[in-house]
Amino acid sequence: MSLSGLKQLFLVGILGVSLVGCSSTPTNDETASNTSAAQAKADAEAAAQAKADAEAAAAAAVPTNAAGMTADELFAALQGKVVNFEFDRSEVRSEFYDVIKLNADYMALNSAANITIEGHCDERGTREYNLALGERRANAVKNALIAEGVSPSRINVISYGEERPVDAAHNETAWSKNRRAEFNY
Repeated sequence: MSLSGLKQLFLVGILGVSLVGCSSTPTNDETASNTSAAQAKADAEAAAQAKADAEAAAAAAVPTNAAGMTADELFAALQGKVVNFEFDRSEVRSEFYDVIKLNADYMALNSAANITIEGHCDERGTREYNLALGERRANAVKNALIAEGVSPSRINVISYGEERPVDAAHNETAWSKNRRAEFNY
């Protein structure tokens, strides 16, 4: 190594030692105040996390559907809802899929719920024909619920045919009300 390289090495060494020697060490008062501030910050963060955890647990305790409705709210919304049918038809019309979806959501949130779907007809047709048509209507709604994820073992089907009209009049308005499937929990 040359003399110039040794000078540079020596200069770097002295510079390093002088920087280490100049570093300051905090006094006990500074250390204590920094520790207290750090502890207070940690306590505040822990309290905020505990509050967030409690809120999350409370929210998780009440299951909701995709729309944020609880089982009780869904049940209340379902009251009086039916699926109506066209004359001599058993296909579920698209306008009634929201009713079926609400029922499926309720059953998903309430695992103890079982449902009976009642099929109804208007007074036209024979008693036997209307009983068969009412059963087809109830089964169409059952199949729609199954497609929404409801277990078939939780669904019962019954047909009343023309025996339980909601409107006893003998006109198209009354008949259209009587062609329905009702939900009973």
